[in-house]
Formats: sequence, C-alpha cells, structure tokens
Amino acid sequence: MSADDLAFSPIASLAPRIAGGEVRPAEVRGRCRGPLHGIPVALKDLLDLEGFPTTAGSRILKDHISASTAFAVRRLIEAGAVILGKTNLQEFARGGTGADSFFGPTRNPWDTNRTTAGSSSGSGAAVAGGLALAALGSDTGGSVRLPSAYCGLAGIRATYGRVSRAGAVPLGRSFDAVGPMARTVEDAAILLQAIAGPDPADPTTGRTPPPDFRAGMERGVEGLVLGVPANYFWPGYDAEVEAVARAAIAGLEKMGARLVEVEVPWAVLGQVAYAAVVGPESAEYHRAFLRGRREEYVSPGADFFEQALFIPGWRYVQGQRARTLFIRQAAALFRRVDAILTPTSPIQPPAIADCLDGMKTWPPISHATAPFSAVGVPALQLPCGFTKAGLPVGLQIAGRWGEEALLVRIGAAYERAHPWWKRRPPIAAGAPPAPWAIPSPAAPSSGGPALTEDQVKTMAGTMSHPAAPERLAALTAGVNHLNAQFAALDALDLADCERAETLDLLNLRVEEVPEA
Repeated sequence: MSADDLAFSPIASLAPRIAGGEVRPAEVRGRCRGPLHGIPVALKDLLDLEGFPTTAGSRILKDHISASTAFAVRRLIEAGAVILGKTNLQEFARGGTGADSFFGPTRNPWDTNRTTAGSSSGSGAAVAGGLALAALGSDTGGSVRLPSAYCGLAGIRATYGRVSRAGAVPLGRSFDAVGPMARTVEDAAILLQAIAGPDPADPTTGRTPPPDFRAGMERGVEGLVLGVPANYFWPGYDAEVEAVARAAIAGLEKMGARLVEVEVPWAVLGQVAYAAVVGPESAEYHRAFLRGRREEYVSPGADFFEQALFIPGWRYVQGQRARTLFIRQAAALFRRVDAILTPTSPIQPPAIADCLDGMKTWPPISHATAPFSAVGVPALQLPCGFTKAGLPVGLQIAGRWGEEALLVRIGAAYERAHPWWKRRPPIAAGAPPAPWAIPSPAAPSSGGPALTEDQVKTMAGTMSHPAAPERLAALTAGVNHLNAQFAALDALDLADCERAETLDLLNLRVEEVPEA
C-alpha cells in the first residue's frame, strides 16, 4: 500500500494492521498502546498540549504556551494516537466560516477558492487533504459538523457533557463540546470512544463510563422511525444541496426506515436562546482582552463579545430557562421518532472572498446546526453526496440524549450503501463561484425602546469598559440588534422551567422529561 493510500485509509482498518506489524509508520515503535496506536491525529488550536502554543487563531494568544494537556488530548495519547500538531480555526471559535483567523483563512481541499466552514476549519482541511487520519475539533453551534460537511467527513457532536472541555479555550460553556472529525462514521466513533468519559475537572461529564458507541453498528435502519422536519431546515437557499440531502433521506427509507414529517418547534427561538446564553458566557472570558487589546482581534466575533457585555443578567437567565422549555419540546418529539434528519448546512461552501465581508454568510452556513446545540442532543454529520461542482453535501442526524450509538448505527448503514468517503479531493481551485445571491436574514422587530449612544457609554463606564468613540455608534446598533432578537423570548411561558444548566443532559431520558 502506497503512502498516499495510507493517508486516506480508515482508522478502523489501519489500526489493526499497525498493531499487527503489517504497517509500521516511522513514528510507531514498541508494544500496542491502544485502539489508536500509531494513528496520526491533528488538534484544533484551542486544545492545550503541554509545551506547545495554544492560540485559538488569535493574535492575542500568539505567545501563549500551554502548561498542561487537555483531557481529551491526553485520552488520545493514552490510546496510542500520534499528535501531529495544531490546526487553524476561526478566531476564538466564534463563527461558521473559518475565514477569520490571525493565520489567514483555511482553504477547502475540494476547491481552494472556497471555505471549509468553521470554526474547526483547519481540522476539516487536514483530514480531507490527507494530512491526518483524524482530528479533534470543538462544536458550540456547529463547529465540528459544519467543516466536516464542507470537507466531506464524518463528525460527531456528542451529548453535552460526554467529553470533557477541560483544557479547551471556551466560547460558551453551556454549549461547548469537543468532538471527532474523521473519514468514516466508524472512525469518528472510535475517536469519540477514546476521548469520552468522566473528568473531575469538568463536572458535566458525570461519573458513569460511556457506552460502546459502535454497539449495534451492523444492524441497519430497518424499523427505525426517522423524523424529517417540515419547518425551518429547508429554507430554499440552495436547491441543489436540498435535492442531494433529500435523496439521502429517501435512501434511508429504501433501506427500511420509516420516515415521518415532524415540526421542530424550538428551531427559531432555540437560536435566540443560544445567543442569549453564549453571549454573556463568551463576554465573561473576553472581558479583559476587550478592555486592553480590542484592536488585536481579526474577526467580527469580537463585535459580538463586546456587545454581549451589555446583555442584562436577567436575559441570560431567561435564555437558560427557555432552553429548558425547548428541551421539553425536544423530548416530546423524540418520544415519537428515533432521530431527526436535516441537511447539515443548506448551502454549498461559499467562496472565501464572500466570507471575508463581515457576517453575511454566517447565518445561512450554520442555519441547521445551532438548534440542536441549544438542547444539547447528540448530532452526527456524514457525507451524503456531491454537487455538480464536486462539492460535498452533508446530512445531519440528531438523536436523543445519550444515544450516540444509534446515530452511529444509522450513519454507518447509510455509509455502507453510499461510501462517499472513498472520493478524494483534487486540492485545487475550482471554477470561480457564482456571485453571492443568498438573501440576508430579515432584521428582528423592535425589542422596545432602543438604547442611545450616551446610555451605552454610561453603561460601559459602570463596568470600566473603554468604549472607543469611533466604535460607539456600531456598538450601540449591535446591542440594540441583540435586544430586539431577545425580545422574542418574552412571549414564552417559562413559569415552571428551571435553568437548563442545572439539568443532567448526559443522563436525561425522554420518558422522564415533563411535557412542554
């Protein structure tokens, strides 16, 4: 087998050959250390590796050297993985394009003019381009699933709490999830098995060992009930992407699954609650940087971090309580279906040039992923076909809390019938993309009286935040935009909803969740 073939081999078939001595990479010596013995893995550069830089894609951390190793990375090393190095990302993991980094944009191996999506952009490019057999990313609103979709990979966002976040630069601690990106569904499951489990440094991981994520992987989908949303997830952005995703869903039906049409009632407001919670959580981490090093950021994410300083505490609590309502709605839905099928992203990978113009591409890229982050369920991305331009399209499979193995079972069944992972990218520029024609989302309706620039300036003074005069108008407009979005939560009846961060999502069972 050539070196090139090895670079694109599945872990599930390569690891046993390394362990048996048939394949001996130069890095591999001695006894077999575990299921990832000799497997080269790359790390998103917000995961600590002792003695090496962790920059989170930002000039602000360019000189930061990790003093310890992240829990998930340590578990990989214990399983025998060879850590190749760090990969690029959207600055501080805020944003779905992968274009805004201190190190420059990440290019997609399927068309180097286009984005990989983000924020785990470099991890997606490294695996798709054959530089690594697998990689770790992090997923707050879609940052494992989206680059996996745009790069033709499998990626798993596990149930919230399944994998420790200790040693990872945070974005929103109520949503952050470390997850695997690999060529096949089974490979992603192998990596997840290695990194999952309790960690005293992260209380959300609990005390129970993880289940076998490959259990029942050969069973197929016959008899499963799979929900296909009639609302929200098919926005009409890109007819070609929609057709590929729907063909994949139809393929699962032909394999024996029963499809039912469903509504996902929290899809829209789930994103609002997501912002109401992630905003203050990210602002808390970035407050010191915003105070003294604001000009060093390269991403529009910095605007969100600064605007989020002005989100009232009661909005944060409201967002967490709204999440509990949405979790109840999700439980009701998952009592009817075994999983939900959607496109991972409703558009093809945009041109990098379109991703450098502020935030216009962010909403459509992450349209389908953030709603499932809001309720903490596991979600699997797998390749489901290609556009006429040869660009990958992804299918998202979301399931019940704790049931990653069922998602792996569904994804593996589809993958056996449609092994799209065997295609290799050209690693070249494609034809120039068509001009950007996707409409921007409509502005939210007013959320009440808008703040004036003087009021924002006064508020900034009370928290000792230096609101630069040249940015005050834009800052005020951004704060008012957020407040207008959050006003949509006021119509919800949250009287008996506790705060979602108090829930043990890892052990949540749908039959035990109160009705919404």
